[in-house]
Amino acid sequence: MGKVEFSMENVNKCLCTVCAVQGTSSCVKDKLQAMQEKMSEDIDIASVIEPSDIPGMYCASGKTSCDDLYFHEECKCVECPVFKENDLMSGEPMGYFCRDGMAR
Repeated sequence: MGKVEFSMENVNKCLCTVCAVQGTSSCVKDKLQAMQEKMSEDIDIASVIEPSDIPGMYCASGKTSCDDLYFHEECKCVECPVFKENDLMSGEPMGYFCRDGMAR
């Protein structure tokens, strides 16, 4: 258990974008659309994308920059492959990285 690597491999495994906590967020929808547009360009996406551009991977990057998440919904962290592969059940915080910050 330790710091989660912010990588495209982990971004692709991340469940944050399908999490009910983010489900009604306009900010998340805008970030997803911008990310999809960047991915459709013929460029190396890893060279132009910043952690703050991704509506997810909060276990690696820290709290969300979106202020319209709905924390009354249940997060999907415990179902997430990134959560499981990095044994985040043993760390702090144990979930809601979008609200409580990155795993440590």
